[in-house]
Amino acid sequence: MGTTKLTRKEILAEDPVHEAMLQMIEFTKVHGKRTALVVAAALVVALGIYAGLQYLDNRETQAQEQLGKAIEFFHGQVAADATDDPYGKGATPTFRSHKAKYEAAAREFASLASGYGYSKLAVLARYYLGLCQKELGDPKGAIASLEPVASNSKDRMVGYLAKKVLAGVYVTTGNYKAADELLRGMIKDPQCILPKEDMSLQLSRSLVAEGKKDEAMKVLREAVAQGQVFTSGKQQLSQELDRLQKQHP
Repeated sequence: MGTTKLTRKEILAEDPVHEAMLQMIEFTKVHGKRTALVVAAALVVALGIYAGLQYLDNRETQAQEQLGKAIEFFHGQVAADATDDPYGKGATPTFRSHKAKYEAAAREFASLASGYGYSKLAVLARYYLGLCQKELGDPKGAIASLEPVASNSKDRMVGYLAKKVLAGVYVTTGNYKAADELLRGMIKDPQCILPKEDMSLQLSRSLVAEGKKDEAMKVLREAVAQGQVFTSGKQQLSQELDRLQKQHP
């Protein structure tokens, strides 16, 4: 039975941060010259404007194509018989190892992050670059990429996602205080769109890693008590709380 090949458009549509790609590059508006200019000069200006807008339009198209390629790499497949060409086995990029996959994706994201300043596209590229670095076992690089995204206000959704990933990286480096501050801040932030239960669970595990089991259980109890509806997220919190209570009566 053959496998269904996703198009680049379909891959981007399924990506959790696809909406962050909208309005990635803002074009500079060029106003007309004063009517006192001679016709010849006006024509020169008009041609310059047209050429400039064409350049920006082409640059935006190229950037979006590169971003699509980078995200394809990030979600690519791994196979022992993969070729040097990621598309050597078909429309879905395939690599010999997870390391090779994330290295290839990281190169594309790094190029976009450095080439587009502080645009939304660059912010998104830095977020993904941080994910790649995390997967490659480079916490220092991941922190360097994710911290600017976490504090960037151009796209709140990507910023919150970066904070969540960053908190996890902080835990792996032993910086529990920074991880706890990020997670507590998002839990209290009414504008944070990420599931509070997920962040409470992540916070409790960070606290356990610090040796603060009592505080971790308190976080879990408070999270379970929030609201009236017992969701699957709260069920997971209850299970984690039960597990900790059995370990620490």
